[in-house]
Amino acid sequence: MKTFATHLPPAAQMDDGQRRRGRLYAYASTWFGCYAEVMVDSSAIVILYLTLLHSSATLTMLSTAFPALAAILLTIPGAAIASRIGLRRTYAVSCYIGCAGMLLMAAAPVLDAPLDRYAVLLGCLVYSLSRPLYGVTWYPMLDNVLLPSERGPFFGTMRFSYLALTTSSFFLISLAMGKDPPVWALQLVVGVVGALLIGRKCCLDRMPVEPCRRSRYPLRLTLAISIRNRPLVGWAVYTCCLTLASSALLPLAIIYLKREVLADAKVVQWISITYMVGLIFSHYISARLLRWFGVRRLQPAGHLCFIACALGLALLDAGRPGFFWLVGGIVFLMGFAAASGLNCYSLELMALARPDNRTMAAAFLATYSGIGSASSRFLTSFVLGAGMLVPRWTRGGITFCSYQTLFLFFAVLLTFFLLLLFLVPSIVPKNRDYYVPY
Repeated sequence: MKTFATHLPPAAQMDDGQRRRGRLYAYASTWFGCYAEVMVDSSAIVILYLTLLHSSATLTMLSTAFPALAAILLTIPGAAIASRIGLRRTYAVSCYIGCAGMLLMAAAPVLDAPLDRYAVLLGCLVYSLSRPLYGVTWYPMLDNVLLPSERGPFFGTMRFSYLALTTSSFFLISLAMGKDPPVWALQLVVGVVGALLIGRKCCLDRMPVEPCRRSRYPLRLTLAISIRNRPLVGWAVYTCCLTLASSALLPLAIIYLKREVLADAKVVQWISITYMVGLIFSHYISARLLRWFGVRRLQPAGHLCFIACALGLALLDAGRPGFFWLVGGIVFLMGFAAASGLNCYSLELMALARPDNRTMAAAFLATYSGIGSASSRFLTSFVLGAGMLVPRWTRGGITFCSYQTLFLFFAVLLTFFLLLLFLVPSIVPKNRDYYVPY
């Protein structure tokens, strides 16, 4: 049987000061690059930008599916690319392509309609295609500056710091934008965010990296190992189904508020910020939650939280007093559940992946997660564009619009997928396959 060679990582050969300096550059690289990721994934900026360019709900929802689509197409091939050309060239190409995509989005309004909105979509797609190339280099880069005992504190601090930074920044931006921001203001935000990606590259350039050993990446062998790992496949299937039913909730809620409820741009941006606050709070207490409850209890709790959030958005009447406060609370819980799920995902990945196959296992899970997320958002975009739902219907004294119908559909789907919790390895840990929980 073919085996993989192991060697001592550079982190073990460094003193504390050198590793600390490497960690600081790693933190800084996330601070520069996180704005683009958060803006596309969690902020209302891109949705508001497309709305000002008179884009349809279908195209707006479609833009949110691009990161997941790119993950499906490029995560596994990206690992092979990084093996062939080296980590430095791979993340450099990623940063340059991502910056170009963002700058194309910022320059889109110089074109006449409808080319302007299509240019925004193209720029968003180009940026999204750059993300898997960066993703496959990030963890190997960290291996060069982190000892195993330093990983937990690093990831907790990293996620908390970049989410706190982006949340506070986007909150100040929302204050500056006002109720009806001009197009040029959003152009400026998108352009600056794109330029910051070059700062990410500069920080990564100052981190140590092992010499590039260009060799053929054993794609078929490593992929076969992952496919034969039954708990890993089970966790991948569960993750795919959960993201299928949950990943469209946030962008759908933002579009619902802007197009159906006709909320001000400032209100929409503030509600999207509550999602990020939920992420921050969840990451802040994640270590305690995992210590108290473990993945076995935390993952089902997060699943149930998503069901409650989808039902809340479906049943909440827009004319009810305090409507926006209630929606903000629901979106906060969505962010809390999403961050909790991410932490469970990371722990299960580390427990399931064989040490000699961790890169492919991570790419394998990311691909399944991307399939679920892309399917969710493409499905939502198709349903909205095809007009498959009646604009209004009433049941039990409650009037539902088409957006609320979709929330109700996702709540039912999430409830059905509770049946798949037995695929979560921590819930059924006793098996004959590789599973080493931390």
